[in-house]
Amino acid sequence: MAAQKKPLRVGLLYENAQMTDLAGVDILGNISTKNVELIVTMMPEFASYVPLSVPMEFLWISSSTDPASMTSSMLIKPTHTYSDAPRDLDIIMIAGPDPRAVHPESLQFLKEAAKQTKWILTTCTGGMWLAASGVLDGRKATTNRTLLKSSKEVFPKVEWLDQRWVIEKGEFEGAEIWTAGGAGCGIDMIAEFARKNFDNKLVEVALYGLDFHPEGPHGQFYTGPLPTF
Repeated sequence: MAAQKKPLRVGLLYENAQMTDLAGVDILGNISTKNVELIVTMMPEFASYVPLSVPMEFLWISSSTDPASMTSSMLIKPTHTYSDAPRDLDIIMIAGPDPRAVHPESLQFLKEAAKQTKWILTTCTGGMWLAASGVLDGRKATTNRTLLKSSKEVFPKVEWLDQRWVIEKGEFEGAEIWTAGGAGCGIDMIAEFARKNFDNKLVEVALYGLDFHPEGPHGQFYTGPLPTF
């Protein structure tokens, strides 16, 4: 009997953040063993994808165990708090809140977790949330394009780039920090992240299942200047 794979642990920081910034988590969810096995119950022809799938555990992290809100009055019950969440996660995903109002305990969590977590993925002002912890000091990053100017003023130790997403080395060998612009950029970034780190055939099926096609103008770089609002 083949050894069971150890579940990949994905921690999500979402308190008072933009709901769509975490939409890309469904790309990971679609390649999870639980989801692939569910698909097979409806479409047995997909059984060959089960061995390619990835067992995953999703940890929803907030300042307390009370339901935490996202935009559009969405409430999500946390599984962990910043104080008791494990620091040695495989992936941390950070949605975009008002960066002026993040919980202080979240910053301590990020400082500690960045030293042990292989991949950190931020979308929109999630990049500013991570910057507030000091983890991005001396690194390249991006955030929502409309806030790049203020990000440079508030976090001058970070090299802010006008890109749809930026990939940087993390705190230890093999670790990476991926930062994205707004929610659409974050979805495209996570699709690219999945292609880079998981079975490509499985990822393409997962994207197809979401009817998501990140070709064309959805690449890493913007195709024109920032529009005037």
